[in-house]
Amino acid sequence: MIKAWFRGWLRHPLKNLSIIAVLTAIFISCSGKVTYDLTDADIVATSGDFRVPADVFRSLFEVMKRARIPESKDPRAALFKIIADKYLADDYRKEKGGKFDAAIQADIEKTYVETLAFFIRDQNPEKLYQSYIKKLTIPEAVTQKSLFDEKAEAAYTNVPLRRAEADKVILAVYGNQGEKKLTYTALFDTLPQTGKLHLFTSPDKKSLDDIAQQFLKREFILDFAAAATPERKAHYAALRQITENSILSRNLRYEMGMENANPHAENPALRERAKKISASRIEEFYAANKENYKEVHTVNCRHIKLRSYDTAHNLRDQIEAGANMVALVKKHSLADDKNAADPGLIAGIKNDPELHKRPRIQTLCMQPKQGQVDVVRDGEFFEVVRSEKRTEGYPPLDNTTHLREDLARDIAVQDLKKEFDARKNGILRKVDIRINKAILEKVK
Repeated sequence: MIKAWFRGWLRHPLKNLSIIAVLTAIFISCSGKVTYDLTDADIVATSGDFRVPADVFRSLFEVMKRARIPESKDPRAALFKIIADKYLADDYRKEKGGKFDAAIQADIEKTYVETLAFFIRDQNPEKLYQSYIKKLTIPEAVTQKSLFDEKAEAAYTNVPLRRAEADKVILAVYGNQGEKKLTYTALFDTLPQTGKLHLFTSPDKKSLDDIAQQFLKREFILDFAAAATPERKAHYAALRQITENSILSRNLRYEMGMENANPHAENPALRERAKKISASRIEEFYAANKENYKEVHTVNCRHIKLRSYDTAHNLRDQIEAGANMVALVKKHSLADDKNAADPGLIAGIKNDPELHKRPRIQTLCMQPKQGQVDVVRDGEFFEVVRSEKRTEGYPPLDNTTHLREDLARDIAVQDLKKEFDARKNGILRKVDIRINKAILEKVK
């Protein structure tokens, strides 16, 4: 059973990988040669020297299913996406001369560790982690304050840590043999600048404990992988390569202007492309796609407030399967309205300029379509929300709204996707893919 700390950590790879996968739905119509003659029991697919281990693919496909990305409906589509990302990433590497900025490299490392945590979830990581941490000592806020020079001039790029004193503060003793020590200075140096400022301006025992735990979990995952058998190490290496390919493929699309395929994102390349869309094309596009631009005016929403990510998704699935949501509200919700006359119902939510000033749950209730159920995050809580009554209408194409700008971005995204597909297909015309049909058919 995956315990609380591990479940919490597993939320992140789901988020990261779902973002990566949603960037552009790569449901490949591969122009190269695809054969189903691979018989290696451990490999689901190969393309050139690129190999996709079966257990790695199963784990990634589970992530895709949990995140409900389009490729999760078909294992073949998910497999082709992984292979396509490999070649798109190779293209990106060539463009950059194999050198990436620190932010991209950090993203690769972070996503890999989180994905690896998900991959090893069935190997009792919580118990192993407990034995990995020999001692954890978190100082009180007053002690933390004494580690900073409050008289020194502080700025975003200058957080005045008293390093000599901080070096003596041992937060943790850890490692398989207890051979490692985590000092306050060492933890401080691993944090981004916002984290350093947080330690300086808002010292708190629980906050420091959370930061230290995140560091130690990462160390545990990496040491766990380093101590694996050669066969498992090969699979971890494949998982890392696939993760890196996904991140680099995403950045290729970002630099083209696709910005996660989100027409409302302020990607500079997309913004410049949108400025060039003519008024007549915008009007024609709106007339042809008007149904896609209906706006919600009001909504009645029923919700279940929870702390558990897993419970939220379980209840969502039950409701979609026909379970009585009112009964589930009464049994599980942490919100006060579980005992209302109509449990969990928020009626008459208006989609107006004041929406952002009202409780965030009202904004989140705008997301599901009529009758649909979704899981959304609200701070430390998870909400299962269902839209039960919506009134909708068409916004005017005039200066009272941002519709013209939104339409221009949508058109620009379509144009960019065509250019990207042409680029992708040009790469894939040269690609041969061999697939293990027996393994692929067993992936559910």
